[in-house]
Formats: sequence, structure tokens, C-alpha cells
Amino acid sequence: MNNTRILIVLALIIAGIAGWFFQKHGEIAPPVNIEPSEVDYEATDIKAVQTNEDGETEYELNADSISHNPNTNQDEMSGITMNWEPSATQRYQIQAGTAAINQQSGDLKLSGGFVLTSQEKSGQANSEPIKVTGSELKGNTKSRKVFSDKPVKVEQGMNRFEAASMTANLETGDYEFGNIAVTFSPPKRQDKALF
Repeated sequence: MNNTRILIVLALIIAGIAGWFFQKHGEIAPPVNIEPSEVDYEATDIKAVQTNEDGETEYELNADSISHNPNTNQDEMSGITMNWEPSATQRYQIQAGTAAINQQSGDLKLSGGFVLTSQEKSGQANSEPIKVTGSELKGNTKSRKVFSDKPVKVEQGMNRFEAASMTANLETGDYEFGNIAVTFSPPKRQDKALF
């Protein structure tokens, strides 16, 4: 009976020491909370080609990275360069920091700065290319129209101006600019004797 008491006391002491040890040293980190991802696929160093209904190349796209957001059904890209041929007579290069494209609707939003440059198609002698730069460009790849309601800078050859907004039909090559501001620097006046 004496031995049983000693074993019970000894077991209680060991249980107390073990409880104290685990209380001081056995802190468990909070459980990891895994939430559903807003991305169902992503990739880097992208080279893609989109064709039209006739199987002809409509645009080629290069991007540093792409991810697809299933909640918005948009492809979100960074570091893009897009060579776009919306018609037999028009070709453009678009560069942007980031882009979001909905493949079903064709909606396109470029942000982080963009450069839109018209390019000559081989065998055509057009005027100087038009280069438009700005902070944000929206449009639709199916309607082949783009617009910016933010200020843009426009260059064509030696001509340069700024506009508060822009709308362009890339299929026809028609541009509209709102609130144009032009800086005119006439040549220096040189006084010469008439006689």
C-alpha cells in the first residue's frame, strides 16, 4: 500500500512537470488558413497568337507574365508588347506595363503607361507613323476601337501635341483627340536691312 502511494505521488509529480514543460515550451503556431485563390493559372515569358474567324493572325502578344482570374474571367498580364493587325491596311504595336483582357468579350484595359504606334504594312507607302503615349488605354479587340479619357501625347514626324482624351478606330486608322494643346515655336526674328 505504501508502494502504491509512492507511485501515485510520483506519477502526479511527473504529470505536473510534463504539464509545466509543455505549457512553457510547447506553444503551437496558429493553424495555416488556406483561402481559395483568385488565380486559376499563371505563367511567365508568354508568346501568344490570336486569330480571327478566317484563321488569319489578328494579333501576337508577348508578356513577361500572365495569370487568369476566374472571378473576372480576365487574363492579367505584365510587361506586354502586342503586334495587332485589325485590318488588311492597318498594323499597330502596343506596349504597356500591365494589361487585362477578357477573351470572350474582347474588353482590354492597359495601364502602367502605354505606347500605341501605327506601323506601315509592307508594300504600302503611308505618311509618318503616329505614336500615342499615355497612362491608361481601354478598348475592345472585337470592335477594334480604343480610347483614353486621360491625357495623351501624340507624335507624327516632327509634329507633336498633347490632348486631354483620344478615341481611335484601329481598323480604319481614324483618330479623334479632345482638347488639343500645341506648343508653337516660331523661328527667331532676324532683322535685316531692306536696302
